[in-house]
Amino acid sequence: MKRVLWLALIFALAFPIMPEAASVQTVNITETTPVFKDSQKVAVFLKGTSTSIAKESDRYYHTVIGGEEVKFSKSRAKVAKDSFGSLKGAYPVRAQTKKHVPILNAPKKNAKSIGQLQPNLTIQLQRARGDYYPINFGGKTAYIDKKDIVVDPGIPVLMYHDLVRVKMSDNVSVLELKNFEEQMNYLKKNNWTTITPRQLELWMKGKIELQKKSVLITFDDGYDSTVELGYPILKRHGFKATSFLITSRIDKPGMVSAESIRLTSDVYSYESHTHAFHMFNSMTGLSYLQSESRYSIGADLNEANESIKEILDNGYRVTAHAYPYGKRSPQAIQALKDAGITIAFTIEEGNVHRGDSIYELNRQRVHSSMSLKDFADKLNGM
Repeated sequence: MKRVLWLALIFALAFPIMPEAASVQTVNITETTPVFKDSQKVAVFLKGTSTSIAKESDRYYHTVIGGEEVKFSKSRAKVAKDSFGSLKGAYPVRAQTKKHVPILNAPKKNAKSIGQLQPNLTIQLQRARGDYYPINFGGKTAYIDKKDIVVDPGIPVLMYHDLVRVKMSDNVSVLELKNFEEQMNYLKKNNWTTITPRQLELWMKGKIELQKKSVLITFDDGYDSTVELGYPILKRHGFKATSFLITSRIDKPGMVSAESIRLTSDVYSYESHTHAFHMFNSMTGLSYLQSESRYSIGADLNEANESIKEILDNGYRVTAHAYPYGKRSPQAIQALKDAGITIAFTIEEGNVHRGDSIYELNRQRVHSSMSLKDFADKLNGM
């Protein structure tokens, strides 16, 4: 009996039951109040509006505007009876304000203003809906007129997975070849230049400049369609691309072979997507790059690196990584550094900008339900 109790205690300590998230607290703004990020004034909440609260300190309520934590005086707000809103969301569009920008309660003309943003701010927005960009403004979806901001396009990193001639499944990550060819034709016709992860890294560090229309094309997992279907189109256009390999799957059915990797290295740079850690831990529900130790992750990454280097020879170095499922942890990032990885990519939507964390870079997912206009908008950070 004691043995059972000890085992139960150990399990409870290792895998604690997390409490259900409480509803988001809301306050009513009793006086028009300035909003600050650190000591910089970034916005204004108007009297009579309501805001969701992430946390509070002695003098301030803390909330979110466009994914950034901000704060305002507790003396100008009163706790509301009802709660609403969410402080989470995706913000793939980066923009700058050139003047005071009104925040609207609806995406239409004559909408009511519920606050404003200060000039010369960098803000994160959701994708445009018509003439307006949605923004998380203190826990509620508000809107900014397109004409009031300037989008910073950054550098797009396109994320593909599998290509097929005829699609037979509902998996949005599987793209029909005709759509891929249409997209590559668009890049060529509109004078886009393809780059490598190394070039992107050097640009981020301020060591080189890139052409205005530069794009990094990436494929995850290492499906054989990348060489059988993707390679000829990329080669014809003179494009470069990057393939993130799960190296334990090389030479397996449906995946790239060592020979095809060697034969297509004039177009593809081959990088790491782990060796065998592309999976979830069944005990914790976490990705292996979240649940495992720095040293276990490092061992897997080194095995992936060595597998690629052995195939390509000639002093080839693996320096880029794409996180499986986009999941990572502090110990995973440290393990990447230990393994000589100098740039890494998530699956969070958005383009890459100087100043971003070089081990947590955004990508633009390319999926089968996208139109060519959607594709063009993602390229331009919209």
